[in-house]
Amino acid sequence: MKPLCIAHRGKHDKYFENTLNAFKEAARGDYFGIETDIHLTKDNYWVVHHDPDFLSGGKKYVIAEMTKDEIIKLPLDNDQNDKEAFIPLFEDYLKICKESDKRPIIEFKPKNPKMKYIKQVVRFVEESFGISNVTFIAFYPWPLIKLRLKYGKKVHLQQLLEEGHYKTLYKWAKFFKMDIDIEDKLLTTELVDIFHKKNLKVNCWTVDDNEMLRKLEAWGVDYITSNVFNQNS
Repeated sequence: MKPLCIAHRGKHDKYFENTLNAFKEAARGDYFGIETDIHLTKDNYWVVHHDPDFLSGGKKYVIAEMTKDEIIKLPLDNDQNDKEAFIPLFEDYLKICKESDKRPIIEFKPKNPKMKYIKQVVRFVEESFGISNVTFIAFYPWPLIKLRLKYGKKVHLQQLLEEGHYKTLYKWAKFFKMDIDIEDKLLTTELVDIFHKKNLKVNCWTVDDNEMLRKLEAWGVDYITSNVFNQNS
């Protein structure tokens, strides 16, 4: 069985990643879900961007130091010459996922956001999908732990694992029943078996190599996150 395919930051071969056009391109494709990254602004709105800062007109801006209205009007510098590249609001990303029936895969970028701001995210999700129909991911376990303790088993969580402290993070994931979202170069067929024996599903990122894709299929990986492949690959 093929793993379910997730569009990494939208489909951004023509448009800049994590922008509305990149999400719309993914929405037209054959994907299970669309992944994105969220940050809090100075006035406590959630916006969509990978890094905590961005370039506009050659100048560097920090998302946490600006208001939502200041951020969304600034065009993003990018190598694709995408003139329509702006930082979207989180709710606009959700709207595209909802209209296209794609599962939102939402990465919390802040290390340990306060619960009241996590609840803001959940409110948007509940209005569009219901909390059980999205996936929350993070490199830091704290927002995921807070979600598990507040909302119980109905919330789907994936702990991101990369080189470094991944063994410690796996212990947190196992204890709090979080599925695994692991870097491709770390994953082995033995690890897939270990995770599955603990009843943890496995998502592998970022899978852009055909040979790796075929390996993961053979290993029984549940999901892949990719810049290249879709469900028909």
